[in-house]
Amino acid sequence: MDTIPEVLQEIATLLRAGGIEVTLAEMVDAVRGWQATPVAYWPEVLQVTLVKRYEDLKPLTALLSLTGNRGWPEQPACKNRGMASGQATRHAGGQLPVQDVMAALFNGSEKDLNDLAEQAIDLLGELNAEALDHLEGKVREARLALNWHMVRHRLRVMESEGRQEAREAQQRLQLLAAIIRRNLELRLVQEFGPEAMLAILRTYNLAEKGWSELAEGDLAVMRPYLKKLGRYLGNKYSWRYRPAHRGKIDLRRTVKEACRHGGVPWQLRYRDRRRERPVLFVLGDISGSVAPFSVFMLELIYAMQHAFRQVRTFVFVDDLAEVTNAIRESSDAGAMEQVARFARCSVSGYSDFGRVFKLFLERYGEVLTPETTILILGDARNNWRQPEVESFAAICRKAGKVVWLNPQPEASWNTMDSSMALYAPFCHAVRECSNLKQLIAIAREGL
Repeated sequence: MDTIPEVLQEIATLLRAGGIEVTLAEMVDAVRGWQATPVAYWPEVLQVTLVKRYEDLKPLTALLSLTGNRGWPEQPACKNRGMASGQATRHAGGQLPVQDVMAALFNGSEKDLNDLAEQAIDLLGELNAEALDHLEGKVREARLALNWHMVRHRLRVMESEGRQEAREAQQRLQLLAAIIRRNLELRLVQEFGPEAMLAILRTYNLAEKGWSELAEGDLAVMRPYLKKLGRYLGNKYSWRYRPAHRGKIDLRRTVKEACRHGGVPWQLRYRDRRRERPVLFVLGDISGSVAPFSVFMLELIYAMQHAFRQVRTFVFVDDLAEVTNAIRESSDAGAMEQVARFARCSVSGYSDFGRVFKLFLERYGEVLTPETTILILGDARNNWRQPEVESFAAICRKAGKVVWLNPQPEASWNTMDSSMALYAPFCHAVRECSNLKQLIAIAREGL
């Protein structure tokens, strides 16, 4: 095999820097594919050889569209960069008129959609380095500049009235969203080069994407891996030694028995390992700040509930509601969002961990045993309310193990209204769990 082409090495390096795994065997497959196919088919060759997971196709496709076959792309043609003074006045409010957006959607021209996307990006103002860390937010801002929600509402009303062209316009609206993102990425790459490329690739890497940044389509892609992770955790049983008639010698019990006979071991005692299915209690905060994470974790619990002798699930904001039966009766994991949405666990709408722990101790403290594992999902942001540390400490003393998964970066713990430092000393383990990659690492850690 000849040496690896420089452009292929560059692509692989960027993918790895963006968190996408590219092995040597995949590089070898890609080189052989390049040697056996015409240049026009090289992008397709890379899609079937350089990455093997479905979710890695999006970052690879984005990388190829932004770099092409030869280095960095040229500055994209932006026909609306210099808007006429009349347009500038009309758009001074920061949003394009709804009728202009609707007209472009009904016209269906790709040029009109591209012009709309460029005008929306222009309204964002000058793009600085901070945009690289908030790419998803910039995309949302550009969509808001097009009166996105109003346009979508009008199209839905028109579709409900039976107008076929409204359905086609809604499809073009989704295409417009993709064009906005592509053009914004091209501008950032032109402005910041490889630094922008790495930031863009990270947004496509679902394993390292924050829970709150996941779109509905992203969660659908991740669900098969969620099931695999659930089966993996379900097979990680705990083992305990119990007295037995045969097996390994139980030295402690043998010596204890010998002491009763003057130190002579007349009878050997044995022990054997037995598989245990623990009891699991799950407490998930479903307030707005961490709701995507808790819903995702509820889906994981749904996938692995067979591995436990008993699973009881609770959701909370400032009140506590048990949803065990609702989860057990659900037809699939995708119904967890509905379960969380209709649970009656909020009075004020703001998290109150202290009140929830106090209620949990009062209502369920008697059923906690050393065989109980409690899994807490939340950011510990208590909105400056009483933390009720004594109640939480009592819960931890009654349970055999308490594991807390916090979806926020560890650097933000114990800032503002966070009470993490007060609760952490009583937990068996506290871990940051802000994305799927960290969740998989925690699962392998075997907490």
